[in-house]
Amino acid sequence: MPVSRHYFWVLLLLWGFSATAQQSTNRTVNARAELARKEIVIGDQINLTVNVSAPPGTTVFPVATTLIDGLPAAEVIRDGGLQTLAETPELLLEQRFLITSFDTGQVAIPPLPVYFETPAGRRDTVYTTDLLLTVRGAIVAAEDDILPIKPIIEEPRNLWDFWWLFALLAAAGLFFGIRAYRRRQPALAPAAPPPPPAHVRALEALDELERQQLWQAGRTDRYYVELTHILRAYLEERFGVPALEMTTRQITSALDRREELDRERAGELNELLQLSDLVKFAKATPAAELHPRSLDRVRTFIVATQPRPETEEEAVASPPKPQV
Repeated sequence: MPVSRHYFWVLLLLWGFSATAQQSTNRTVNARAELARKEIVIGDQINLTVNVSAPPGTTVFPVATTLIDGLPAAEVIRDGGLQTLAETPELLLEQRFLITSFDTGQVAIPPLPVYFETPAGRRDTVYTTDLLLTVRGAIVAAEDDILPIKPIIEEPRNLWDFWWLFALLAAAGLFFGIRAYRRRQPALAPAAPPPPPAHVRALEALDELERQQLWQAGRTDRYYVELTHILRAYLEERFGVPALEMTTRQITSALDRREELDRERAGELNELLQLSDLVKFAKATPAAELHPRSLDRVRTFIVATQPRPETEEEAVASPPKPQV
């Protein structure tokens, strides 16, 4: 019997130590919530601060915004997050919420849970105390008597009262300025004369090419480049064939469809263009007598295909069409 009593007291002592240790552990982490003011006017904003103290090494988790935002009459404007104020000798943390309310009356804020984890890995929860916030309506001053109508306050005159006068002066100045500027303008220069016709410019370009004596100086490829460019430009302007952008075969095909062109001359142009392609791309060296003959062929073609002046009989036979 004494032994049983001895074991009983030992178990009772161990249970007391365990309860005391658990109570001591729970007291090591404390959480407190407070409002900057107990009373606000509807729509005002106020700080709700949660302070936590814990042993160093404790992991404290932020209070969820939804716990406050989910209240019927409270709304969180901003969550400042969990901030560390000190780490030793005690861990001090703070989380500040900016809240408001748009309902008058009492707003009850229940205890907020603060979750933490001890250095030993044990997870637990502490709660803040509940709070009560009073929200009052806007204060409107009561007017007992209807006040008489106040006289109109006369504003002092300034320059902006005469804006219409300044606008009139500006318009007059602009009118006379434009008038004086137009009077100082010189007479219009005569219109530039029309450019020479295509055949005249082409023949002048051939004369200039002949004076340069390119093939005599050994620049045969340059000679044929200039010669075919003069021919292509003339074909494009005279017959509307985009020869500057076409290949030799395309030019020959386009000229074959022109009924007003002599087939023999078209064939000579085809030979000239093919010879030019051989010189430019295949680096061929034609006989010396072919160089002046090629230029003469182009000159003869231009002279033969230049527009002929209209005779009086043709002008009478085809009078100009009346403009609609």
